[in-house]
Amino acid sequence: MKKLLFIFISTILLSCNKKELKVPVLAVKGIQELQDHSQIWMFFEIKNNDTIANINRKNTISSTHWIYNIDRKLPLKAIIPSITKFQYKHANGIHSKEGRFDYFSYADTISDKLSFIKFDGVVFKQDSVLSKTYIKKNSDNYFNYNNISLTFNPKNTWINDAKMEDGELTTTLLEFIDFSSEGAKTMLHLNFNQDLLYQDYLYYLTLIKSISNPGILINTIEFIFDPAKVPDCGCD
Repeated sequence: MKKLLFIFISTILLSCNKKELKVPVLAVKGIQELQDHSQIWMFFEIKNNDTIANINRKNTISSTHWIYNIDRKLPLKAIIPSITKFQYKHANGIHSKEGRFDYFSYADTISDKLSFIKFDGVVFKQDSVLSKTYIKKNSDNYFNYNNISLTFNPKNTWINDAKMEDGELTTTLLEFIDFSSEGAKTMLHLNFNQDLLYQDYLYYLTLIKSISNPGILINTIEFIFDPAKVPDCGCD
């Protein structure tokens, strides 16, 4: 019965159109109750041999929280442009209110419940500039931090210019922070390959958030890059 319940939670059915949407599955405790909310749906669809997001947001209301239900098989390049537009509309609508935020939904394997993670305030930078270049061009903003760039590709992850083996990202990152910080606050800069699936994006995002604290900050700018335009991304 418990397994059947979880399958139902991770697969959401939009009853009016009979469309199925499978949200990411994570062993992460999140927010499980949200009052006064509207929902956005991004379904997985193949069109002309391309993967696209079939979007339904007809019932969104600016004065409510917005929940983004996104199929876990969609790549970032299919969803980030729309998410950015929706963020702007939510924040700048005629009826927008303070204290109304944007949330991603996912299935929590710990509680067997649909849960939510807030991403309000995140800026998705989509011009294929990696964080290390951005930091150099805006050095005055980051001079006082121990800056570490993390890059997430479909087949590998990197800490600065060091490629990580499977399962060693968190341990190596914490050791590197301890070694390199020299008393300064650390700021982590997240770079995501646009071909990364949404399931993996949310996994890495929650993993990094789990180690953040007052001494380890996460830049609110997330760098979404096209590997064809970034020769030094380590994408192979």
